[in-house]
Amino acid sequence: MTQSSLGRSLYLAAIAAAVCSAIALGATPASAEVDLEGTWYVLVHYKDDISPNPDTPRWDDRLWSFEPSGSRLQWREWPIVVFSNETGRFERRGTGQYARVLHHWEPDQGQLDNIRSGLSVNDRGSKEKTLRKVGDDWRSSGRARAASAMAITYQESWIVESATELPVFIREDVLGTAGAESMEGRTEYRTREIQAGGDTLVGAYERDGTRHGTFRMMRAGERKQLEEKSQKELQQQAARRGAASSQLVREEVRVGIDRALAARGVSVGEDRLDELVDEWLRLWQSGLRESEINEQVLRDAVEAP
Repeated sequence: MTQSSLGRSLYLAAIAAAVCSAIALGATPASAEVDLEGTWYVLVHYKDDISPNPDTPRWDDRLWSFEPSGSRLQWREWPIVVFSNETGRFERRGTGQYARVLHHWEPDQGQLDNIRSGLSVNDRGSKEKTLRKVGDDWRSSGRARAASAMAITYQESWIVESATELPVFIREDVLGTAGAESMEGRTEYRTREIQAGGDTLVGAYERDGTRHGTFRMMRAGERKQLEEKSQKELQQQAARRGAASSQLVREEVRVGIDRALAARGVSVGEDRLDELVDEWLRLWQSGLRESEINEQVLRDAVEAP
């Protein structure tokens, strides 16, 4: 065998060994296609640089769905998901309110089974975009531009790059006017590895350059719809039924404040967001109208140093 033939044989053997190793570890080679269609549970573990405690491990989760719509792709997100058993996800803080546990929460076996059978979601805070095919990517419509210096626009762009290989999920938002510099935000989920025959994606997570961590995206069962209730009804239900419903109320308020701040180009750390949620609930319990509470809480968030 010539030296060149030997070198080629060793090269092919190395590739074969790498592929076998990936299969043994449950990973799919990067050349394999990923089928995004369906429902996915997304769990994020991260740390927040602008938090008073930047080294504290944190988590977030949500439900995504991808459905074909003619030649386009509909991407929808539910930021409030509810497990049949919420054990381990929330804890009671010193304020007496429930909040996410301050560590990298992982679902137990029962909760993994719940994901596979289908989680419950609440439509409050949910959003969707229709994406069009651009090469190997999917992209929502372009950014809107303000017509005048007095008009303020807020626009989100959703992108899936390399959708069939190692997908990168990107969310960009822009707030600005025609006569002023825009404020921009960006959240990225970059897939590094495909596991479980394409049913699990794992990779790096980053939001606005201040939150860094990892994500795991698991194929989930068909979503289930929670009964629509007002925040007042949920608060009354929490008083009767205890912690589980109280957690849901808090999550709804948290999502609402987070969305409202993003629309105003304001970014706060997780600890500060928890404080704003506490303030909202305290004012609501005092009997103020929701419109008055929203105005006061958002003003406090914007004016805080």
